[in-house]
Amino acid sequence: MEDGVTVESVRGVDVALSLDTPVDTDASTERPAFTAVVVQIKQVAPAVSSQLRWHERHELQHQIDRVFFGPFFREKYGRGGDKALQNDRIRYYGLIQPADDGGELAGRRYVHEFDTMTGCTRGWHEIVDRAGRVRRVRPERNDGTSRHYQFDGNGRYRGSW
Repeated sequence: MEDGVTVESVRGVDVALSLDTPVDTDASTERPAFTAVVVQIKQVAPAVSSQLRWHERHELQHQIDRVFFGPFFREKYGRGGDKALQNDRIRYYGLIQPADDGGELAGRRYVHEFDTMTGCTRGWHEIVDRAGRVRRVRPERNDGTSRHYQFDGNGRYRGSW
């Protein structure tokens, strides 16, 4: 059971008859209205200390963050899907807004990343090609400046402006 509590039967304690238990001919015909079992609850020392270790508390906090913030971020930013990363971050992808021309670029989407360890978020705009590869990235900055990073069709960095 939880918190190191176990339940054991107590010897020498009678259990009231259930309505399904056959009754001897010598016993009274009156049956009890309910069945009762008496048990003793005793505290057992847990194998590990009762306090959660640091990483267990940390992981519990991340799970709470995912449950609490997940639906909000998914609805606001993640209509195109989401992806859990190995570094305890979750990326939410917006829907791709199609490009106006029929060139090699498919369109633009907004990506929002939530760090479950720190609670920090960041976002950027991506331009993707028809194969789904990211070709340009424009991070959103708090100071209002914008900088674009460009990549070729093989994912190699080409420059920024």
